[in-house]
Amino acid sequence: MKRVFSRLLAVAVVSAGVLFVGNAAADSILEFDVWMQKIDRHSQSVLLALKRQDAASAIADARELEHLYGFMERFYEARGEHDDPLLLSWDGRQRAASAASLVQRGDFAAAYESALGIARDCRACHDRFKPIRPLG
Repeated sequence: MKRVFSRLLAVAVVSAGVLFVGNAAADSILEFDVWMQKIDRHSQSVLLALKRQDAASAIADARELEHLYGFMERFYEARGEHDDPLLLSWDGRQRAASAASLVQRGDFAAAYESALGIARDCRACHDRFKPIRPLG
């Protein structure tokens, strides 16, 4: 009886571990999708702020983009991807940092070009590297 209980307990522990790992992976993919949506919103709003020459808003959006791209970069590193998606994440983070820095120097035109590069990269790689694939 004690042996059967020990085996049942072992099976329960392993099953719980599998469920936990499955949920952790799902959570990170859901978080990734949230980051992507936020990146999309901030990449649009930073462009609008730069057109208006609203330095405070542009810097805030650029800094948030830098932060979000850092999350995405770590996401791809954790998945073991060291090619294009990781490079594009790094590049997005660098462009966002550059845009914020350029606005602080008053160079809205160069900051706009840097932010526009983020928007173009989003469109160029989104379908290819998004970790959630449509069925069928």
